[in-house]
Amino acid sequence: MKPTSFTRRSRHTGAAVAVSVLLLAVTGCSENGRERAYTTPRSLCGTTVDSEELSKFLPPGEKVATKKTVDSSTATRCAVSVDGKRIVYTAQEWWNDMTGFEFAQGMTLDELDHQTDDGHFAYSGNQAFGKTQDCRNGKDQVLYTAIQATGSKHQDAAAMKKLITAYTRAVERSGACR
Repeated sequence: MKPTSFTRRSRHTGAAVAVSVLLLAVTGCSENGRERAYTTPRSLCGTTVDSEELSKFLPPGEKVATKKTVDSSTATRCAVSVDGKRIVYTAQEWWNDMTGFEFAQGMTLDELDHQTDDGHFAYSGNQAFGKTQDCRNGKDQVLYTAIQATGSKHQDAAAMKKLITAYTRAVERSGACR
C-alpha cells in the first residue's frame, strides 16, 4: 500500500514535534549548565582565598566583583557579587575571647551542623566561622573570621570547612593579625 500525502505529513509533523521537544530540552540544559565567563577571585578585599573552594559556591555568570563593605578598626567585611547579585560575604572581626561556635551564634540565626573539636571552627553547608590563633590586639581581643555563602544554591559542609580553614590561615599570615 502506497502512503498517502496525509500519512507523510503526519510523519513529518511527528518528527518536527520530536525535534522541537529535543531542542527545548537541550536549550533548558544549556541554560542550567551555563559556564562562568569570569575568573574566580584568589583574593577577597586583600585577603588570599582558596579560589578552587570558593568557586564551588559561585554560580555561572558574566562578571564577578568584590567590594569592601566595612573597613574599621574592629571589622573588615567584603562582599562577592556575580552579575550584580551578592553571593558570598566575608568578615574579619575583633571580639573578646570565645569559641568559633559562640562567635558564629552572634553572626547568624541559621543552625550550624558542625564544629571542630578544638572549638576554632563552626560551619554548615553554606556558612563557616573561625577563630584565629595568636591574633590578638592591644585590648586582648581575638580576630575571628566568617564566610557566608547565603546567596549560593550550593551546600557543601566539607568544602565550607576547607574554605574557612584556608581563609583563616591567610588572615593569620596577613597584616590584619597584629
